[in-house]
Amino acid sequence: MEEKTKKATWKAHPENEEWNDARNWEDGEMPDESAVFSQSDKTVITFSTLDCARVGQLDFEPGAPSFSFRFGSSPNKPALDIHGVGIRNKSGHSQSFVVAATAANFRTPQLRFSNKATAGGEEMSYYSGPESLEDGYGGGIISFFDQATAGTARFVVRTGKLAPPKTERSTVGGEVAFCDYSTAERAEFTIYGSLGIDGDTFGNTVFHDHATAAHGRFTNIGGTVAGGDGGNTQFYDSSTAAHGVFINLGGTFYKANGGDVAFDGTASGAHGHFLNYPATVDGGNGGVTSFNNNWPDMGTEGASAGEATYHNYGATGAHRGGGGHTEFTAKYGCPTAAKATIINYGSAIPGKSTAGHTIFSISLPTQHFPTAGNAVIRNLPALNADAAPGNTSFAMYADSEKNSTNPSPPPSGTDPLQSQPKDQVPTAGEALVINEGGSVPGAAGGFTSFSGVSSAGNSRLVAHGGMNGGQGGKVVFADWASGGTCHVCLYGNGELDLGWMSQKLSIGLLETAGGIVAMALGSKGFGLELGSQLILHSGTLSFRFFGSESSGFDFGQDYEVLTAPNLSCFNVGQFAANDLDGASPHFTLSGNKLSVSYSKS
Repeated sequence: MEEKTKKATWKAHPENEEWNDARNWEDGEMPDESAVFSQSDKTVITFSTLDCARVGQLDFEPGAPSFSFRFGSSPNKPALDIHGVGIRNKSGHSQSFVVAATAANFRTPQLRFSNKATAGGEEMSYYSGPESLEDGYGGGIISFFDQATAGTARFVVRTGKLAPPKTERSTVGGEVAFCDYSTAERAEFTIYGSLGIDGDTFGNTVFHDHATAAHGRFTNIGGTVAGGDGGNTQFYDSSTAAHGVFINLGGTFYKANGGDVAFDGTASGAHGHFLNYPATVDGGNGGVTSFNNNWPDMGTEGASAGEATYHNYGATGAHRGGGGHTEFTAKYGCPTAAKATIINYGSAIPGKSTAGHTIFSISLPTQHFPTAGNAVIRNLPALNADAAPGNTSFAMYADSEKNSTNPSPPPSGTDPLQSQPKDQVPTAGEALVINEGGSVPGAAGGFTSFSGVSSAGNSRLVAHGGMNGGQGGKVVFADWASGGTCHVCLYGNGELDLGWMSQKLSIGLLETAGGIVAMALGSKGFGLELGSQLILHSGTLSFRFFGSESSGFDFGQDYEVLTAPNLSCFNVGQFAANDLDGASPHFTLSGNKLSVSYSKS
């Protein structure tokens, strides 16, 4: 005989506050299909930590008061599993679910939504956190499975101040988890970071499997203690940010990290909008979006920035710490910027790390590497003469090195960076990278740098000139970096800087309308080789040369500075350069080779 499903109404005068006590329901039976809430003198409802209550839906009738559902730690199974329609609130009042607990795994949460259940509308609020902010650790878990949805509800996620015991399994903090094909729909999430000395403990919103952020809005609050993390939103497996909005605020304390969105596995930024803000204090770190910075190891696969938009904001007068940034660190996979749009904003204060920036990097030894794919990246200028410009770096680090957005001088002797296979290095791929010039006197233009043995690939690299006395944008190559078949475009006082190179640089094409090529002269200076052609829209190409005894420079010596298949089509009068120690440059053109010398009379 088929068992009938039960609809039950919470009593107006229940015996106690526990859901699992049948005496609290009319007709003395707990619901397994529909739980109805109307007028009652007990509006705080608790759950047994030993039993699992299952119900298809919760209905709040018109005029019902605000109820608060309280969940404690339930180690092996959810205290409440909502597996049908979900929550329908017609009461006209807000309803809250508070999961204040410790938990071990997102698959055994305290509160579970499954099948196609919804968490309800914007008048529904959810809290996931520890039993006590000051004296607790870890946090409770709310999980969505199958095709369940967060609706348009509001979520707050926190963690406790204490570190979890080493002998006890625990999440890194309070958590809202989306699994299978579940969705955040249009819900809003506010996620907080570390409160104590355990910087690895922070609130999380996590997407697994094929789950999607849909049109959700996520605010990851910046860290508030030294060494602590900000709130985190994480994407694993094949999950997607879809059309979500993600706000990563900077740290508010010295050495505190900013809010973070992390993509791992083969997860995608899809069509999301990511806003990474600077830290509010000097020494704090800005908000960040990162790719393949966490387990699992993906081999040659990796996460994708999709077609999303990423804004990395620089420091201002009110926010004086590290700038917002996007990192393709490739620690555990080979991520790509795909078809993303990335904007790095300049700062209003000194210090290169205060600007918005994007990093494509690897730390040796590794077989992983990132690519800029077909992204469009814009590096905007500094806001004044003493500030830092937005920048993008393609970099490689050995164990002893520290990350930097600027290239460092080439090392002497053999370097471990040179041993990295050339097809396993950070590359600009097919990206378009635009470096804008400064717009106020002395302001530095945005720049892109390649160091180690990173590669410009088949990218298009543009350096625009400055206005009103501003410096031009820059494209910088250092160490043994490869120009690949890239196309470099220089305008105004935009610059291609080869001064840190340890070998000749080869690129595909150089196109200029103004522009400057900077390089060292001497036995330690290296020229530029074009595989395709030189295009001079303004008729003249300017060089900025520098040389010294330490670089092996000698007056009266010819130095080859440029080769190109079509160079014989030009004449020496189309090339100009600066004086050196009072000596003027003398160019000679022989076939497809251009040389320069300086002689003192």
